[in-house]
Amino acid sequence: MKFISSVLFFVLILSIGIENEGPLRVIEASICDVKLDDYCEEDCFSDCPKKYGKKAQGICNEASECICRWQC
Repeated sequence: MKFISSVLFFVLILSIGIENEGPLRVIEASICDVKLDDYCEEDCFSDCPKKYGKKAQGICNEASECICRWQC
C-alpha cells in the first residue's frame, strides 16, 4: 500500500512540474550563433555581450570568424 501511494504521489508531482513547464525548460533551451565579423580579434569577446546582452559570448570558429553565442 505504501508503494502505491508513493508512486501516485510521484506521478502527481511530476504532472504538476510538466504542467508548469519546469522540467521542460532545460529540454527546450537552444543555442543561437550569429556571425558578427569575418575576422576574429580581441574585440569579438567584448563586442558580442555589448550587442546581444551579458550572457552572449564571443568565440572564434575554425574559419577565424567572430561568432556570438547565447542561449535563446
